[in-house]
Amino acid sequence: MPLMDRIYCRSFLEMSYPEQARLIERVRTMRTSALNAALVKSQKITKSAMKNISKNSGTKRGKKMLADPTKNATDLLGKLSADQIELIKRQFQNLN
Repeated sequence: MPLMDRIYCRSFLEMSYPEQARLIERVRTMRTSALNAALVKSQKITKSAMKNISKNSGTKRGKKMLADPTKNATDLLGKLSADQIELIKRQFQNLN
């Protein structure tokens, strides 16, 4: 629907039922076509995005595993002195 049709049209309630139905159908088709066009444009991948995907796909960065938290905790506990470990034990006993 051209812009001028929207500006100079009569009141929607003054139109007959077939005219209202035609106007509703025209607006509905315009909106769905605009939404479909927007979806198509949003799914395109830019050249730089394709380069980044191909660059990162074979590197270690893409396949990196998370560190084991238990190993990290035991390493840190190994660095503590016996007095510090006893202090931590007492704090946990006080919580119960």
